[in-house]
Amino acid sequence: MKEFNEKPQQITFDVTDRCQMQCVTCSKWKTVASEVMDKELTTEDWKEVLNKLHKWLGDGFWFCFSGGEPFLRQDIFELAEYAHSLCIKVASMTNAFSIQHLYEKIIDSPIESLNVSLNAVNNPLIHDESRGRQGSYEKTIETIQTLTKLRNEKKSSLGINIATIMLPENLEEIIPLVEYVTKNKINGIMFQLLDDKESFHGYFYQKGCKTSTYKMPVELRTKYKNMAKRAIEVIDKLIEMKQAGHSIYNSYEQLNAMKVFFNNPDDILNEIICDVGTTNFAIDPYGDVRLCFNMEPVGNIKDTNPEDIWINEKAKKCRNMTKSCKMYCRLLNCNFKHNFANFNKSFIYRLKNKIVKILTGRK
Repeated sequence: MKEFNEKPQQITFDVTDRCQMQCVTCSKWKTVASEVMDKELTTEDWKEVLNKLHKWLGDGFWFCFSGGEPFLRQDIFELAEYAHSLCIKVASMTNAFSIQHLYEKIIDSPIESLNVSLNAVNNPLIHDESRGRQGSYEKTIETIQTLTKLRNEKKSSLGINIATIMLPENLEEIIPLVEYVTKNKINGIMFQLLDDKESFHGYFYQKGCKTSTYKMPVELRTKYKNMAKRAIEVIDKLIEMKQAGHSIYNSYEQLNAMKVFFNNPDDILNEIICDVGTTNFAIDPYGDVRLCFNMEPVGNIKDTNPEDIWINEKAKKCRNMTKSCKMYCRLLNCNFKHNFANFNKSFIYRLKNKIVKILTGRK
């Protein structure tokens, strides 16, 4: 594992737990707005966070607004402008459900990359049911199309990306989604595997998970088993499409690791090194800092400088805990870069052998 005194590479501002959706893949939407709004960091608090990070990391680093739904914050553009004034680059996630009145602001803002959640392109019902809100598909497609058109008209450099969770219900939508991205000149698409919805929890109610004793829910394991054969076929096609030039952000290593996962989810617990403790720095709506979104906070940004949090005893303990972690989120995108993956030295060799066995049916 890398030395923990290296500076983080992925900075996330989880600016709110609040969300209008009721996604089957997440439990943040259970957050009650009236219970948390006055507990969230204020605009001035977040500006001070930006000042502290800039002092530590210097010009040019990236951070991403996440949540919940970031655009529920009324000050999101003010914060983006402030970050820009410090030469900090800004990205954001969105569920696209209630940002229709913000299109012009988004295009004109310093936000350089926008990741829009979309789980289907041919069957609206699949997307709506996975997001828990009727009409979500229509609004999401409108958002993508309108922002793409405005970006072209205004010669904006905004990157528009699609973020898709691979579900049992949407496997037949995966390839059409890539084709949709290419046809409509969207910057790219990234796929995330379905994970335990309780992993994506509201921080106000749950500080962390018991990562060393975690057991995958039987229902979730059954879903993986039932979708495995078709999922492996779809991933093979994704690899072909990526080789052909389609803009799929997942690395080849991650895609191949997904195939191994579907053949036997437990394999990744031994074969993939979780690196989030040495790369990630996430600040929740209340100022708590995590190196892993499933583990407990290692400090609070309001009363401690980020560089001190990064090297304190709680952070060191968190990094050590990744070695005994039994959660399967290590295959999620936060543990992978676009051009490499974090494998044990002999993993690639074993991975190739496992894929051969999968394809030939050998045990």
